[in-house]
Amino acid sequence: MRHLKGSDYEVADGQPDIRGWDVKDSNGKTIGEVDDLIFDEQSLKVRYMVVDLDDNDFDLDDDKDVLIPIGYGELHDKGDDVILPNVTAAQLAALPDYDHDHGITSDDEYKIRNVFAGAGAGALGAASTGVVNDEFYNHDYYNQDNLYRRRNAIANTEGTTDTANTNVSDTTPATTGNTSTTDTYSTNITGNEQNTTIPVIEENVQIGKQQVRTGGAYIRSRVVEKPIEETVNLREEHVNIQRNPVDRPADKTDFDTFKEGVIELEERAEVPVVNKEARVVEEITVNKDVTERTETVRDTVRKTEVDIENMDNTSGSTYRTDDARDI
Repeated sequence: MRHLKGSDYEVADGQPDIRGWDVKDSNGKTIGEVDDLIFDEQSLKVRYMVVDLDDNDFDLDDDKDVLIPIGYGELHDKGDDVILPNVTAAQLAALPDYDHDHGITSDDEYKIRNVFAGAGAGALGAASTGVVNDEFYNHDYYNQDNLYRRRNAIANTEGTTDTANTNVSDTTPATTGNTSTTDTYSTNITGNEQNTTIPVIEENVQIGKQQVRTGGAYIRSRVVEKPIEETVNLREEHVNIQRNPVDRPADKTDFDTFKEGVIELEERAEVPVVNKEARVVEEITVNKDVTERTETVRDTVRKTEVDIENMDNTSGSTYRTDDARDI
């Protein structure tokens, strides 16, 4: 994806360059200005308008740039304005900020398409898969013919046909002479000279390594309790006091104890005592073994091959392919 501004491409002859045009809604309220166009260099098709929201009538951030799919806009009947039918302020506010330096990501493109999914064109319900391919752009939002709907409708009503506008989405290379230019972008042409640059692209493979989790073990320790039971013999002491009636003369021994005093006898009993001792009965050692293996990675790479054939009638005509370039 490239910016038209600063590239070696230009808008094809007979088709309007909408850069600098005001962007408005159906009621004429200003949304912003088309600052640039973003196109696919392979298909030479416009994908997005870069809209600067400066001086908008929706109380949106003036410093914000957003991307609008090219097929969502319509050229004004006669004026140099691009109309976004049925657009709402909420949709414009929901669009991600566009940073010219960082470019556009596939996630941004899914967000942009989903913002407009409920704006009268049928809900897509597309979640980001991280893949943006030709199928992604096979939708009205990216149909360049939609940009000319208003003007073509007027032309058809008046019995005329605007052929230059209906060929917006074609990708036939621009030519000189009386042949019409039918692609969205053509190479720079001056007088009878035509300069065309064909990019020769070759893919390189970089194979690296990354760590992924293939398994493992969760080791948890916890404290559990279990009841124990054991029989213990306990001894208890009891003091017994007996009073026996007697009738005899007191002797010397009796007179020795015939005085005040206190005799104390203690009763004792054994009670169970529990002592616990923590002992290590097992050790668990955890470690990892690291092994290495060699794996062969197979893939394919693509490159552009350009066949060149001279079109003169001399016997010295040559036919050259990219194979000659590699010799």
